[in-house]
Amino acid sequence: MSNRSKYDYKLILLSTILVILAAIGFFYWAPTKFLIRWILEAQFTIFLLWVVSVLIFMIHFIKHKNKEVEMEPIVSKKFGVFIDSLLGGIGYGTAISTSITLLKGLFIQQFFEDKRFFNEFGNLDIMTIFGVTIFILYFSFMKVIETAKEAYRIEHTEQVMNEQQQVIIPIEIDDENP
Repeated sequence: MSNRSKYDYKLILLSTILVILAAIGFFYWAPTKFLIRWILEAQFTIFLLWVVSVLIFMIHFIKHKNKEVEMEPIVSKKFGVFIDSLLGGIGYGTAISTSITLLKGLFIQQFFEDKRFFNEFGNLDIMTIFGVTIFILYFSFMKVIETAKEAYRIEHTEQVMNEQQQVIIPIEIDDENP
């Protein structure tokens, strides 16, 4: 008998959350658009996303600086792991914060009448900016998430069992102080 679950509960939960958010957005659009605007305009949003991105890459560097890393380099191996991690954190943090800023301008211009961010752009230009911004935001989030998964993964350790099938934790012997 297989130990695997027949259902992907994480995907079911994510789908349920998305349906609930879509329903809230549809039935309560006026307050929802003000909430979205507030989140996009909050300096804390940009600050938090930027700092989290840089922090994840720095933690990744600290944890994996002496090991072979599964991920491809962010910039180039010739600059070294530290510079690669630093530039990765800054680069992806900047891409995310810039994408959020562009989305803020697009959203406010589309759904509110009080500000115009893109005066000289037509609808095709606006939709192109939106598409490219969503792609960059998605790609950057996925790279930060991939790096976080590798940075926060617990290393696999082997367990030793005795005859009674109990796990034995080996005692490390210090050569200097026996």
